[in-house]
Amino acid sequence: MNNNLFFGLILLSFNYNCAEVNSQDIAQNTTAVDSVYVGQTHFSDDVVREDPLYTAIVRVDKQSNKEHLLSIQMNLKNNSYFVSPTEPGSFTGKFTIVLTEPQQLQTNGAIMETPLSKVDENEGFAKLVRDNTHYKQSLKVLSKENFEVYGYIQFTIEPRCSLEKIPFILSYVDGKLSVKMDGC
Repeated sequence: MNNNLFFGLILLSFNYNCAEVNSQDIAQNTTAVDSVYVGQTHFSDDVVREDPLYTAIVRVDKQSNKEHLLSIQMNLKNNSYFVSPTEPGSFTGKFTIVLTEPQQLQTNGAIMETPLSKVDENEGFAKLVRDNTHYKQSLKVLSKENFEVYGYIQFTIEPRCSLEKIPFILSYVDGKLSVKMDGC
């Protein structure tokens, strides 16, 4: 009985290993994915702002000695949306990052948006953010001294039509840049 089972498993493994796989068929059944939403993840040193229409998570990561990355995760709720920072038109409530002390810390390059927002033809052909989106802004430290720079994220959240400001402080102490909540 054991010999028959053993020979049967060997025969089955030969058939399995010799099966022909048509890679072209497999490739035709795949689809391109722009990005994958993993869910909210934040650490104890992140600034988190909860609202019924969104959750904003702000953090800073070191890239090199003087380069840092300001990372903002915008998780939208209840069919809310806002105007993308990549929208070329002039909108009062466009998503914006503002820093108050450009002589100590400044943005370096354009803000990166993932996934990219799309033009919404139903809302006047503007680029609207309707999905959970991650923003990255490169920051350059210009001072060797310890400092604090005040900043905020500003945007109009729809459909509530309210101008939102998320204040934060970027603190540079002994070569380490960190973010903390400003105000309540």
